Amino acid sequence: MAVSYSREELGRGISLTRIYDKKFKSNCVKIAFISPLNEKTACVNAMLQTVLVTSNAEIPSRTKLTSTLTGLYGSSIGTNCGTIGDYQSVGLSASFIGDDYTIDGEVISVQVVRQLLNCLLRPHLVDGKFCEKYFTLRKQELIDAIVATVNDKRGYALLQAKKVIFEGEPAAVSAIGTVELAENITQEDLLRQHKKLLESAKIEITISGGGNTAAAEKLIRDEMEALKRVSPVEKIDYRHNSPAKAEPVYRELKMQVSQSKMVMAFKSDYEDIYTAKLFCMLLGATPFSKLFANVREKLSLCYYCSSAYADRKGTLFIDSGVESCNIEKAKKAIEEQLEAICNGDFTDEELENTKRSLCGGFKSNYDSIYDIMGWYAAQNTRNTAFTPEEINERIARITREDIISCAKTFKPDTVFVIRGKEEEDCDE
Repeated sequence: MAVSYSREELGRGISLTRIYDKKFKSNCVKIAFISPLNEKTACVNAMLQTVLVTSNAEIPSRTKLTSTLTGLYGSSIGTNCGTIGDYQSVGLSASFIGDDYTIDGEVISVQVVRQLLNCLLRPHLVDGKFCEKYFTLRKQELIDAIVATVNDKRGYALLQAKKVIFEGEPAAVSAIGTVELAENITQEDLLRQHKKLLESAKIEITISGGGNTAAAEKLIRDEMEALKRVSPVEKIDYRHNSPAKAEPVYRELKMQVSQSKMVMAFKSDYEDIYTAKLFCMLLGATPFSKLFANVREKLSLCYYCSSAYADRKGTLFIDSGVESCNIEKAKKAIEEQLEAICNGDFTDEELENTKRSLCGGFKSNYDSIYDIMGWYAAQNTRNTAFTPEEINERIARITREDIISCAKTFKPDTVFVIRGKEEEDCDE
């Protein structure tokens, strides 16, 4: 694949990543602020980005800003908020077509990126505060978003489970906070946090796409150089394996749901994350995995049952939807499938098919400008710059003995259950 990747440290905790692929006709510029997850500031950060994207000092109207961007060939500026292990990432990104495809070669990249930077660096303030109308609207939107998390029961179960799995660690904190915290956010909180992020957060800038963005990049460099930054900026180390609990814990939450949810967590210090990813796929991340084929299909104990590996925390998640009367049976069956892999009870064909599935997923990152950005963003957090092809070559060399050794390192940590209404019987 003809993808060009480069990464440069601009100094003072600011990094610039460039990803170029000429097959794309559009570009994306993302500016993210990375800071340690903290219950008090996570909620403020989540709201701050939504206020910043609304308007800026040059265009103080949400409607006018949207109209301006739409007039630039349907360009847009959006928000980014999420977690990366023990850290929170918030910021804004701009998407626009390449200058080569505009009428008469109009250079819209600079215009769009200027508005992106205006939103981030020069917000619309009235008497030294954010516009009260937008402040009130965005606060209510955040509260509504937090309340709405309960509507996705599977996601809600994972969110609540992480509070137990990572208890006492930053990763236990939600990226958007709690209703109580959101309700208490003040104008001063937003202004203070905005200043703090600009001064001391790790800043990750990514420019990706197929167009010429040299002029826009120069504008970004000039703006970053002019930023007042503290010294030294806190160093970011993304990988903090979560220590396994001395004894596995079981927590249960009862809710009025028709389908119970169970999240099981296993922890490991296994060093090679790609072997761990392959093990995770073999266990429960494909339609032919151990969990799907046996726990869901053969035993019919779950409506869904799948696994995911959080490499920055060294934690394997297995989440399932079950009838309340089948919780213990499902738990036992899941543990048996993990034990089966530890004992080498999988065929060479199963392993090869899993490798093909994982490698195909890695190569599919080339299909989207956003997926390839995500790929290299993950590489950056690991201080590596592997291409999908290079990782696929590593995957091909992984042996069944490697998988067995890896599987044996995962220790049971937590079982979290949202138990729904009791059924009278379960079908045998």
